[in-house]
Amino acid sequence: MTYLQQLLQDQADRKSYICAGVDTDDEKMPKGRSGQLLGRGSLKSRLLYFGKQYLYQLFDRTCVCKPNLAFWAAYGAEDTLTELIQYAHDLGMQVILDAKYGDIGNTARFYAKTAFERFKADAVTVNAYLGSDTLDPWLDYGPEHAVYVLCHTSNPGAGEFQEQMLSSVDRQLFVHLADKVTAKQKDGCTQIGLVMGATFPEQIKLLHGVVPDDTTPLLLPGIGKQEGALLETIRNARRYPFVVNMSRELMYAARNRHFAQAAAAKAGEYNIRIAEVMAATA
Repeated sequence: MTYLQQLLQDQADRKSYICAGVDTDDEKMPKGRSGQLLGRGSLKSRLLYFGKQYLYQLFDRTCVCKPNLAFWAAYGAEDTLTELIQYAHDLGMQVILDAKYGDIGNTARFYAKTAFERFKADAVTVNAYLGSDTLDPWLDYGPEHAVYVLCHTSNPGAGEFQEQMLSSVDRQLFVHLADKVTAKQKDGCTQIGLVMGATFPEQIKLLHGVVPDDTTPLLLPGIGKQEGALLETIRNARRYPFVVNMSRELMYAARNRHFAQAAAAKAGEYNIRIAEVMAATA
């Protein structure tokens, strides 16, 4: 089964469009009476405990998970992340590694090897602003894998560069990038998707007619703590296979030993909201 086929199947089975972010921040994670993170043993063991408890409660309420590499590498916990990814797979979850890799030629080849062979992620976020040719090393891993290319991000300053008008093609830079990178999609190659921030829902609409509807998955960060507009985002994204990423809104729904149950409850609330929006925008 391809990455996209599995994603659509998981969405249907779990009735969820939520991507569960896994961004471990020891300043925000719940602590016990001792002041240490919940769990036992080393810091890495406690990070793994948090991640496993969190995913165990969420795997049937979300369609995919997305650990951010920076939040694990900061603690020297890359091997711990590898173990968590395997645990997610054991639960039947696909994994998007949020690494935002971006480099040329041979370096990109080794980034791809890191993401897909070392971490064994199913998908990864990448940066193609160095040129669409930098995607080539990623595309040899087959349709059971995917890359989500940064297109229009969710941060307040995203438009500073990404929305610059290119006079040569009479379109904004992020739209031109979306066109160029999705044009590289071929049968049998790695699935190409796009990252589009939910804090800029009107920019999603500008992709209409530019990139293929049914075969361009979108990763939509910014709902939740960044206060993206859910209704407008889904109205403009629903023609594509989309997932709504939620990280802090789920991970820190409670800062006590019931954190995982609170995350599951919050995901359930958002599943209902998203279902209502999908019905309203049909």
